[in-house]
Amino acid sequence: MTSSRPAIAIVGGGPRGVLLLDRMVANLGELGPRPLDVHIIDDTQIGAGRVWRTDQTRELCMNTLADAVTLFTDESVTMAGPVRQGPTMYEWCQLALSHGMPDAVPTDEVRRRIGGVDPGRVRVFESHPVREGFVEEYRDELEAQRPESHPSRPLYGEYIRWCWGRAVAAAPNDVRVHEHTDRVTGVSERGGRQVLSLRSGERIEADAVVAATGWLHSAPPWHEAELADAVAASPALVWVRQGSPVDQNLVEVPDGSDAIVRGVGMGFFDAMALLTVERGGRFVADGEMPWGLRYEPSGREPRLLVTSNRGVPYRAKTLYGSLPPKAELRYARSVDWSAHPRPIDFDRELWPLIAKDAYCAHGTTLHRVKPGAIDLDGALAAIDGVDIAAGSGHPDAGDPARSPIMTALAEAVAPFVPDPDDRLDLGAVISPGHDIRFSGPDEFDEWATRFVADDLREAERGADSPVKAALWTVASARGVAYRAGAFGGFDAESRWGGQARFQAIGNHAGSGPPAFRNRQLLALHEAGLVRFIGPAAGIEADADGFRATSAVTGADVTAPVLIDALMRFHDVGRSADPLIRSLNDAGRIRPFEVSSRDGDDVATGGVDIDPGTGRLIRADGTVDRAFHIAGIPVDETMHDAIISPMPGADATMLRETDRVARSLLRSARGG
Repeated sequence: MTSSRPAIAIVGGGPRGVLLLDRMVANLGELGPRPLDVHIIDDTQIGAGRVWRTDQTRELCMNTLADAVTLFTDESVTMAGPVRQGPTMYEWCQLALSHGMPDAVPTDEVRRRIGGVDPGRVRVFESHPVREGFVEEYRDELEAQRPESHPSRPLYGEYIRWCWGRAVAAAPNDVRVHEHTDRVTGVSERGGRQVLSLRSGERIEADAVVAATGWLHSAPPWHEAELADAVAASPALVWVRQGSPVDQNLVEVPDGSDAIVRGVGMGFFDAMALLTVERGGRFVADGEMPWGLRYEPSGREPRLLVTSNRGVPYRAKTLYGSLPPKAELRYARSVDWSAHPRPIDFDRELWPLIAKDAYCAHGTTLHRVKPGAIDLDGALAAIDGVDIAAGSGHPDAGDPARSPIMTALAEAVAPFVPDPDDRLDLGAVISPGHDIRFSGPDEFDEWATRFVADDLREAERGADSPVKAALWTVASARGVAYRAGAFGGFDAESRWGGQARFQAIGNHAGSGPPAFRNRQLLALHEAGLVRFIGPAAGIEADADGFRATSAVTGADVTAPVLIDALMRFHDVGRSADPLIRSLNDAGRIRPFEVSSRDGDDVATGGVDIDPGTGRLIRADGTVDRAFHIAGIPVDETMHDAIISPMPGADATMLRETDRVARSLLRSARGG
């Protein structure tokens, strides 16, 4: 598609693509150009994208809470462009429900829910209609929703689609938005413009381009090539490769088969739902069963043999009965990391402060819920007095769970907590089972089941759980680490050592499933449909099946099915994406590098970009004139590119999309 008008292309039609259009419209008054063509390209559903598309089952839910996600900026966002406020997802759902009630007369409950919504956000909602039939289709979910609910994924897709429609409608008359349901396979430069090649054969010319593609695939590592060869030679084997669960070929898993599952995070819980409830089984309330839930199988379910690096599922989200509290993080936030000399040694400088904050949160909560269990003033003083540099040269300093600071803090606090059962062993909490020797697979399976049940009990205590308070502090500290480590803030040793382990710990503690999913997991275990086979499993394959060898003695299992329920980050150096490969072939893209402690530059899997604009850094070190990348492909570069934007939190995605949108407009006008 050729036009003489200035043009911008957005590759990717999910939440980030929607925000990029919204921020371009917001900044047009200052930056231009006018008139303008905007092309958006996505091969699934423009305005929702692949992950959140609206035609998927409602059994799959968001991991984010309804009132903790927004696609609008607010005064908290550090950006150059103007604020354009709008409703959070929860507010939008309730406003839609109130406007969709019979005779436009909402119930008292709905009036209460929308009564506190900022009038400006209400006006934004009223400026663009909700699609016809939406409220009728989603009425049950909308009426049951609370601010702390986990909405279904298609419901979030509806919110994103509405935000897209509103952004298009808000564009001036001389801005034309063109939608292309297609896939970009390459880009070239011709006559000073960017030429995007689409899978359909169409070509689009633009003056500036942004790739907001979400998850991309890399070439498989060598050991997975061996698995692929075994599968090709044995047609009876089924390998469900990594991907968004709704796109995985789970239909290929035979009814009643054994299936090894790698990964016990959100991808696992999604696959679990698709292989049970979506195959005709159902969960039934039953007061006689553990956790009050019983599973009635359809007979089509496979038996899931579950493993991961840790061997146990992500911890359940805490049931606060509201949005989570803001973690204090007094120590971690006491340093101005933006002004701190770089690169930062995460293990020596930041992790000890996070650990101190976790002990403070545990002690403060324990004092509140169990008076007399702790001498709080003494404990806090003892925590403050621990030298964060103690043991920094220890061999385990790069492992947060075994770091010497763990021992130092536990020993400092112990005299002020008389009952050993009330004390915090943070190392054991963040790395469950790492010091336990299991006699065999049955013992591990029983222990892992107890772990899930014990964690659920703590989740149900809500804000009254000292352990969950400590874990929430660790999880919340990811935000501090993201800011400190962005664009090379941490040295290479930290990134592949303590910081990487901390990220995994934070995800396990704070990015787990809704509590109801872990209850379902226990019901499936009780029904004999789930078994935990141990941590650190290696996978091999031959004609007899896939073989998982666990760190637990005697836990080796063989099955005809392997399900990868994990997501691996894209590696720009091994990219399997045709667009990225075309940029690489043209010398327009390179890996982001970080400094090691001996002064070497070490390549990461992330894409190197200019921090202020999102423009690519070319292979020769110059800044690309027109091509930008935003989101997940630059997570290893800028960090925090995955989490949906939260209101009032200066969200990374909102800051990123504003600066990239402004750069796109400058590029399109030749600036």
